[in-house]
Amino acid sequence: MKVNMRNFIIFLTILAVVFIGILFSGKINFGKTVYVVSPKDTINDEENIEKSINNEEEYIKNEKIEIDEDSKIVVYISGEINTCGVVNLNNGDRLIDAVEKLGGLTENADLNKVNLAIKLEDGCHYIIPKIGGDTQEERISSKDTSEKYNNYNANNNNNSSKININTASVNELNSLPGIGNVIAVRIIEYRKQNGTFHSISDIKNVSGIGNKKFEGIKDLIIVN
Repeated sequence: MKVNMRNFIIFLTILAVVFIGILFSGKINFGKTVYVVSPKDTINDEENIEKSINNEEEYIKNEKIEIDEDSKIVVYISGEINTCGVVNLNNGDRLIDAVEKLGGLTENADLNKVNLAIKLEDGCHYIIPKIGGDTQEERISSKDTSEKYNNYNANNNNNSSKININTASVNELNSLPGIGNVIAVRIIEYRKQNGTFHSISDIKNVSGIGNKKFEGIKDLIIVN
């Protein structure tokens, strides 16, 4: 019995030594992490994916900006409207959309002679007519000042061809050198608020017309 016990202990000792030897030789692996892709490659792939996502988001953002810019228009509305001015709208909007943005029409607006359903065009000027006043809706495009001046001098050389600043329409005022769309509208608005001009020099009271601009038009205008 003692011999068997001793042999058993020897067997266990030999088994333990063999086990320890195998363990230190690296033949048995405990808790080792195995990478299908190396850690370095994994990090690079993650960075590449993140860059790809960022690039895509930047592209979408830029595309959105371009679409927004292309879909916007700017128009000028005056006449019988509560707030005259320039307004930004979406491409395809109608005159009614601009009117609503500027506070609506006045009670003197002639609804029978204005088409609120008209489709707006970028860079144009729309005038809301007054009841009993000018019945024509005007849309004004910018013109080259020097060309207007040359045409005026070639075709208008006598006093009868001078423009009466008390009765002239926007188009007539716009034919004067240096007087563009905006200033022409200001002249008409000044007449509505202050009455007629008593002398041609009174036109300098209109914002945007100084001494230099007046010198360029004084021989082309009259007040009666």
